[in-house]
Parts: sequence; C-alpha cells; structure tokens
Amino acid sequence: KPCRTVPFSPLRRAVDVRQSHHPRVNTAAMVQSMKKRVLISDPIEQVAVDILEKAGVHVDKKSKLSEGDIKKIIGDYDGMIVRSGTQVTQGIIESADKMKVIGRAGTGVDNIDCGAATRKGVMVMNTPGGNTISAAEHTMAMIMALARNVAQGDASLKEKKWDRKKFMGVELQDKTLGVLGLGRVGREVVSRCQAFGMKVVGYDPMFPADAARKLDIEPVSAAEAMKRADFLTIHVPLLDETRNMINDESIATMKPGVRIVNCARGGIIDEAALLRALEAGHVAGAGLDVFESEPPAEHEWALIKHPKVVATPHLGASTEEAQGKVAQEIAEQMVNAFAEKKVTGVVNAPDLTLSQQPQLKPWTALCEAMGTLIAQTTGNGQIRRVHVAVAGDHVGQAGSLCAASALTGVFLALTNERLNLINAPIVAREREIEISHEQVSEDVFHSLVTLTVDTNKGSRVIAGTVFGKQGRVVKLDGHLVEFVPAGYMLCYKNIDKPGVLSAVSGALGKAHVNIGTATVSECGADGSVTSVMSLDKKIGADIIKKIKEMADVSDAFFVHI
Repeated sequence: KPCRTVPFSPLRRAVDVRQSHHPRVNTAAMVQSMKKRVLISDPIEQVAVDILEKAGVHVDKKSKLSEGDIKKIIGDYDGMIVRSGTQVTQGIIESADKMKVIGRAGTGVDNIDCGAATRKGVMVMNTPGGNTISAAEHTMAMIMALARNVAQGDASLKEKKWDRKKFMGVELQDKTLGVLGLGRVGREVVSRCQAFGMKVVGYDPMFPADAARKLDIEPVSAAEAMKRADFLTIHVPLLDETRNMINDESIATMKPGVRIVNCARGGIIDEAALLRALEAGHVAGAGLDVFESEPPAEHEWALIKHPKVVATPHLGASTEEAQGKVAQEIAEQMVNAFAEKKVTGVVNAPDLTLSQQPQLKPWTALCEAMGTLIAQTTGNGQIRRVHVAVAGDHVGQAGSLCAASALTGVFLALTNERLNLINAPIVAREREIEISHEQVSEDVFHSLVTLTVDTNKGSRVIAGTVFGKQGRVVKLDGHLVEFVPAGYMLCYKNIDKPGVLSAVSGALGKAHVNIGTATVSECGADGSVTSVMSLDKKIGADIIKKIKEMADVSDAFFVHI
C-alpha cells in the first residue's frame, strides 16, 4: 500500500537566537523609502520606539486591544511587536494583509500562531537571550527565600510579631542542588549555587555527561536528581514528557524536607500533588513563579496562599535590564528585517541562503524530519554525536546543511527548543555534541542522506531520499523500509513471524486508533523486520508498553513529526 503524502510544515525549522551581540542597525536611510508601520500592542521600553522611529518607521503604541480591535486595524501595519499579553491568533494574522514581521520581545512565542504566520509568509522573531540572567537571579532569590523563610518572616514582623524560633532556616553550604535542565538559565543557576558551596547533580538528556562534569555537575537521571536533592530547581521546557513530572509518585521518592523551585513553565509540577506534599510536611517549601493558569485559576489559590510557598506573578524576566535588552533587540531585528538585512532570532524561517535553493528545500525538510524521528527513538540516551553522510548529485555538496537540518529536528523532538540552520550547530557544540558530515558514494539510490545519532546507550541510523519533491525514509536501523516521515507513527521491531502484525493492529484497534499505512521491511540476517505504521492519533505509553510486551516484539516507539 503506497504511503500517503503528508505536507511537512516549515515551522519545524524554527529558531531561537543565542547571540548576545546584535548587529547595529543603519540610520533612517535604510528604510526611509519603505515607510513601514509597526503596531506595538503590549507595554515595552521606550528604546524600542526610539530605534524604530530613528530608522524612519512609523510606530503606534496601542495596549489592551481585543482581538476584534486588532483585526480591524492590523491590515495597515507591516510589523507588530508583542510581549506575552497579546494573543496573535490565526484570525489576526489572516487579517494582516501587509504584515512582514511579528516580533516577540521575550523568549517564548506561545502567544503567536506561528503556523498561521508561516502559511501567510510572515516572519516571526523572538529575543530569548535577553532574560537569561534575570531568570537565573530570580531563581536564586527563590532558593534563598525558601532557605531562610524571608517572605514568612517579613509578613510576621509586619504584624508586630517577634517569632524567631518559628522561622528557623537552613544553610545552602554542603546541600545538594538538583537541577532538571542544564540549558542557559540552568547553568547560570548552577554557577551561583556552587559559589554558595552547594553540591550539584543535574539532568539534561541533551547535555553530555562529560560536559556536565567539566562544570562540576554530577550527571544523573531525572529520578536520581529528584531523589538526592535538598533543593530542586526546574529548568526544562513544558513537553508531553515533562508535564506533571513533579507528581505524587516522584515527590514520594524525594528527601523529607526537600524544597522545590519552579521559575520555568507552569504545568511541569502537578500543583495538587505539591499542595498535598506541603500539607503533609514532606516538602518543606516551594518557590513558584509560574503556574498552570496565568493569572491563576480559582483552584490554584490554595497552593499560592500556603504558608510554606513563596509565589510571584511570573517575574523571572521582570528586571529593568532584561526589559531594556529585549526591547532593543527586537527593534533592531525588525529594522534589519525591513531592510532585508541579516536578522537573528527568526523562529519560522531559516536564515541560510543555501537552504532557499529550490532543489535543496525537500532535502532539508527530509533531514529535519529524520532528525525528529530518530531522536524520539533514543530513549533516555544522552546524544554524543550526530553524523550525516550524503551521496549523489542533488545533495552531495550540502553535507553541512543537511547536518544542521537534522540537528533542528533532534533538538525540537528532545527539548522543544526552536532552532534554525545557523543556530543549531552552535547549540550542539555548546552541549559538546560532535557534529560531522561526509560525502560518500551510493550504488542503489541516485541521491541519499544517511543520519547516524550516537548516544551513551547505542546508535540509531536512518536514511532517506527525495522522489520528485517528496522526502521518504528508505532505511531504518539497517532495514530497507520505505515511508513518508510525517504525522503520527508507530515504529517497532519484531521477529518475522505470522501474527505479529495482526496482534499489533489489534492492540491499536482496541484503543480506537486507525492505521493509515503499514510498511514492513525485508527480513534481516537475525530474522527480524522493522515495521512502520502511520496512525490517525497519538497513542499513550500504556499502548506502547503492551506492544513491547508482546512475545516477538523487541522494540517499539511512538513518534510524531
């Protein structure tokens, strides 16, 4: 049965800028002839307005507009700058007939419909590097406040109470800091806590163990970090895998008296479970800057008002310095975008000339899809090396481009970090992931890209080619198997025996999951085959577990591209 063609979204090639220095914009001559108009719909530092106006851009600042109000006026603007307050919906983007650029003065773009912007041809930019120090320092404020009961002591004293014994604290020195996530903010927190004499254990599937040891961080699993921590700080993105990772079960493994800090994303902590642990006395305190709902929903106030909780209204990036940096950076990026100069921080369009060549676009999309797929089959292995081998006339000279494209897929799958073709190799090197590529000969396919991902637990190999303009995987872990890498898929390895396919299909059927296509490889020397099914919906870990427990199945993974 032939595989169906599923469009591959260019949004997957998203980006997050890491440069700390931004190119200075030219004077008004750069864009004077363009007469661009920009709407700033959230409060922002004046420096952004000054930079835009100096470059000849007309700026309108209009805050607290409803979606309907924005839709009525957005057709007059070439650019839009928002913070977290404005929701840039599909409806707004579809009404923006002149829009070229949407800029987010900050890190996340959750409030911008990037898919709609991509389809509309609108560039989306952000400025994630500007608030790293502020977020790290706010985390430190939470840690210190929890250690010494600062907030509680302050409130008590203001009620004219002098109760020193009630607010007995603990020292940070010689305590163990558990860090979930060793990205930029996490590493800044580590360095500051080490200055206080804390021992650090850290978990990050994308940060190699050797690199962690160089920073005096003991690399451990997430479960081990939670088990050993006196203070646990969270710096992971909100993914399906991290949602509610701090729950009744994981809290039960923690030390009695553990203190938990979350200045990352709401939803990573099961708030009801945390409240139960606080009331039981198992958790000594919690510092929370983020919540499942913002502003908090009614049911969240019991946790926020708990006497052992220090809570702030998402202030991680709320410093004068951070606000000034992101305002300056987004304005400079927007002026350069209008002038068709090189820009940084592009979220939904790669800034690489080679990638825009029509003959290479299907290959970069294929490489990213293969990276996304293979990364989801590595389990909890720490990635150490990403290698790409290219063969054939169509792609033979684009090894570096293909490697960067594969990396964007790998990072997106494992960290939800939106990188681009320029930025992904930089992030990989920072994490001490080896990147390599080579040109090889190929006898079977006219052109072929082979991606190998090495982890501390083994290697995974995937290869693909392009037929017309459609990318297809043609090899997976040494088996010839052809399928379109898109949508929801189940990949599993089994002994080549009758009945396995029907057993797997039956398990899916019982879960009301429809199979679109099913492809089985040729039988390998060890008697095994690789099978790939396209599905109509996501399947849970319970279904994967049932499939893995089948007698003749040796491995199974659910992947989503």
